[in-house]
Amino acid sequence: MDKEPKPPFEETEESFGRWFRAAAKEKWENYLSGKEQDITIEDRDALRKFLLQYGTKEEMEAKLDSFGFNMLADEALREEIKSRRPDIKLDW
Repeated sequence: MDKEPKPPFEETEESFGRWFRAAAKEKWENYLSGKEQDITIEDRDALRKFLLQYGTKEEMEAKLDSFGFNMLADEALREEIKSRRPDIKLDW
């Protein structure tokens, strides 16, 4: 019986999240704080997807805070969080 070789480690959401935050540290911090001038559209989309899939409550709140008075962006992200991450309870 042939067994498939196992990878040297088992990737978990947490390990990927830790790796991503370290690899994209500057872009990630700029994205969360709303300083997106030097971030391409493709990178911004990838960062948003990461936020929705792996983001912590604190990171999501930081991104929401970065919108300031942009209520449309705030509402759109809140709705996405509500539908994709019911485990995250934000202070509405």
